Amino acid sequence: MEFFVFRLNKIKIFNNREWGKGEVKLLSFITGLEGSLRVLDGVQTTKNDTAKHDIVAAATQEILSSTQLFAVENVRDGHKLTFGDTGFALLTARKIPTAFNWSLLAFELDDDVRGIGEGLSGVIDDPGFDNFAGGVVQFIGAGNPAAAAGAAIVKFIFGVVAGSMLRNQNDRIGVVHQSLNRFEHYPYGERKRDDVPDLSGNLRIDYSIFGTTY
Repeated sequence: MEFFVFRLNKIKIFNNREWGKGEVKLLSFITGLEGSLRVLDGVQTTKNDTAKHDIVAAATQEILSSTQLFAVENVRDGHKLTFGDTGFALLTARKIPTAFNWSLLAFELDDDVRGIGEGLSGVIDDPGFDNFAGGVVQFIGAGNPAAAAGAAIVKFIFGVVAGSMLRNQNDRIGVVHQSLNRFEHYPYGERKRDDVPDLSGNLRIDYSIFGTTY
């Protein structure tokens, strides 16, 4: 048997996008796991555009249902968000995955977590979703369709969040997109990295991976 955990240990925020203290929301997605998004298996074989749309919508809903969303209050510039001595598990599995994608969006928004969750539930109703769903097939290759489509869906969700929830670009504190695989990044089941910069340069991330066979 195997056990696997991917943890977020610390986030340092240089600029909280507020005057004084603010509340930071964190939105995290894990995609590209083996066995996930099996609903996409039929998207390459079906010729019906409506059926393809429904398949992509189901995959999007599956990703949204696994979203982790939480808030941290009283965050100042230079604040370090710590998650105890064990970290916060973003992914726990009974099998060490061959590969997975991790995306994290940090933003300052006055709405409560429940309101943001309700906004996320409307992603499929976004005016741009139909065109996006029609183009997802182009992202799906022969190798790992779940990984390719999952990454594309997460980026679309982030775009909806940025476009419909955030008042302006300054509300976004930071964004992370990382792809990890067992062969390069955790061949012996473990990995620990500190002070990893995000795409904006406003965050520094500490994370760790632990996998074992027993």
